[in-house]
Amino acid sequence: MRVLLPVALNLIFSLILPLTEMLPKAAAFSIEQPKNGSSHSSNERVAVALDLGAVTGITKVRFYWYGEQEDMLKAFVEEKLAGIATAPPFGANLRPPPAATGLYRLLAVAEQENRQTDDEEWAVFDEVLLTIQPHGSLEEIDFQTDKPLKFGRASAVRVYDQLDFLGKMINLPVVGRYSDGAIRTIRSAAAGTTYHVDDETVITINENGRLRLVGNGTTTVTVKNGGIEKKLDVLVEVNTEPNQPPVGDPGPTQNVYSGETVVLNGLKSYDPEGGSLQYSWSQIRGSKIALLDPDSAKARFFAPFVVEPRLFRFSLRVTDVQGADSEPTVVDIVVEP
Repeated sequence: MRVLLPVALNLIFSLILPLTEMLPKAAAFSIEQPKNGSSHSSNERVAVALDLGAVTGITKVRFYWYGEQEDMLKAFVEEKLAGIATAPPFGANLRPPPAATGLYRLLAVAEQENRQTDDEEWAVFDEVLLTIQPHGSLEEIDFQTDKPLKFGRASAVRVYDQLDFLGKMINLPVVGRYSDGAIRTIRSAAAGTTYHVDDETVITINENGRLRLVGNGTTTVTVKNGGIEKKLDVLVEVNTEPNQPPVGDPGPTQNVYSGETVVLNGLKSYDPEGGSLQYSWSQIRGSKIALLDPDSAKARFFAPFVVEPRLFRFSLRVTDVQGADSEPTVVDIVVEP
């Protein structure tokens, strides 16, 4: 029996799909099949049909799979390559990544004749957000970490110059073993996983498995998915100096034109204690671009030339002087011809 994603996933799409529907697709390069928001099994090929619209001179189309929130700036693009189509109408039959589950983006990037010799950077692409359902049933949940999970002096790794501190955040490494033999990361809510913490004065954990240290003590995290649950004991013994996490602010949505210099401004981010911040920008939507100064308050890029309005999304995370992280926040940049 296959594990179905929870009904709550529909709520995620209700928030995401309106953003994509803001961008018109008439008379331009677009993915016609599969439909945005459709669901597919991890063991079956996805038939891809393109509408080339008014775009001419296309010589090939490259297809990529990305996790919904995956940092494209740090990923090796060729490792994400799902296939290349070299003959019109450039359709393809693509298999999702074997370990995929939850929300994934299918990105199609067109290459045009002679564009590689032009000084202008063109972005001819489209992407759809899909739900990948794991083939086979979930048999076991596990944590790819020491058990129990220890922080600070409790870990017996360091006693002085602790690397662990209140406000620190980590992504809890939760995996599922499935009957088809695959081991899949199931940390996010989109994979159907839920969390419960016995004592939230020690740690908190959000719906996507991001754990934060909030106090010393011992507690237990219970993870559930598809009727299966697993418990993990957590021990925290760190410096008790109060430290509130910083708040990231990547600025409002921007509408810009091709060729403009775009500034991603995180200067409205702040630390409640008034300390200085470190900045980290990443790209999570759109065709991959060259982002300048991604570790500064103001990152920049040159808006690529497009044949229709296209959405690029960036995520900002800030860190205070004690090492506490903010929750990632996002900003959308709509590039117009």
